[in-house]
Amino acid sequence: MKLLLFSLIIILCIFARPLSAQEKNYYFYHPEKNFGSELTFNPLSMMLNGGFDVLRNGKNSKNLWKQPYKTGFENVWRNITNPLSRIEKFGWKRFMTSELFPVSDDAEQMQYFPNYGNHLVGHGMKYVRLSEWYDYHNFSHPKVWAFFTSFSSAYLNEVIENGSNTAVNADPIADMLIFNPLGILLFSTDWAKKFFSSTLPLYDWSLQPVYNPFNGHLENTGEQYVVNLDLSERYGLFFYWGTSGILGLTIHNEDGSNISIGAGAIVNKLIERRLITSKTFARYVAPETIDGALGFFYDRSHSLLTSLIVTGPVYYNARLNIYPGLFYIKNFTCGIFVGAGELDKLQAGITVASIPIGLSLGYN
Repeated sequence: MKLLLFSLIIILCIFARPLSAQEKNYYFYHPEKNFGSELTFNPLSMMLNGGFDVLRNGKNSKNLWKQPYKTGFENVWRNITNPLSRIEKFGWKRFMTSELFPVSDDAEQMQYFPNYGNHLVGHGMKYVRLSEWYDYHNFSHPKVWAFFTSFSSAYLNEVIENGSNTAVNADPIADMLIFNPLGILLFSTDWAKKFFSSTLPLYDWSLQPVYNPFNGHLENTGEQYVVNLDLSERYGLFFYWGTSGILGLTIHNEDGSNISIGAGAIVNKLIERRLITSKTFARYVAPETIDGALGFFYDRSHSLLTSLIVTGPVYYNARLNIYPGLFYIKNFTCGIFVGAGELDKLQAGITVASIPIGLSLGYN
């Protein structure tokens, strides 16, 4: 398994290198912005951020080589290939109210929040963005490449999140068989592309994955999205979400940069709670894991250059991401990640835009 993962990383690093490109106008991929979060986007960085997103919340070990891949792969496959029988064991009412429809106000049964935000809207936009990336780099059949890349990332995410669980798990059924496909269908329409690129602009502000070769940990992974609503030439509102939900004010500067400050909540440490029935187990996020969050962001033309997320009081933690393009030393630019607190202990990493995964050092 270690050799397989290492080979996959090497192949994808080569795969993510730019080929001869063509100039086109796209909805969600902006190659003309050679700085910030736009500069760091490629299929591998997307797969790392999406596939290993759950590692940042403190529940799973961050060791890349000690994940229960085989158990997770097999259990996710059992669930998505036998959805009706698995939902029957899980409970149709519980599935409908916790995974599909926003009718429950029980914090333990609000899985529909990430399903709509991350899997319907986020996955749909990500599919189009990948299609545009492949098209820009002259891949034949870019939509096919985008589908398999996004599917692989989503499956890996479910495998890591599933972990060593061998019981019925309804979450991948809702994610992979309902919301992800609906997201692709939604964003295949001109209406959705235009709405989320101009009326209510949606951007990918995902993190910068870094790898610590001394302990095998994959740090600073995660998919994050932001939407902006302009109130005037000077001010606007933003909502930033992924594992967090931060709402706040954006200040537009004359040079095209923006400063955003907001507050909200974050799932800081996912705790597995099992609800026992006569037939199955079900997992939910325990309400006490929801923590407060403050967010500070600096972007240029909506390409993120700096973010600082501070959380507490249950788990005091701070994560700083500085993206390539914020500063240059002669002609060299790099990204920087620093994490400190009860979840990250002390971590520091460096990234360069030409390599989709950076290096980190830290104390755990």
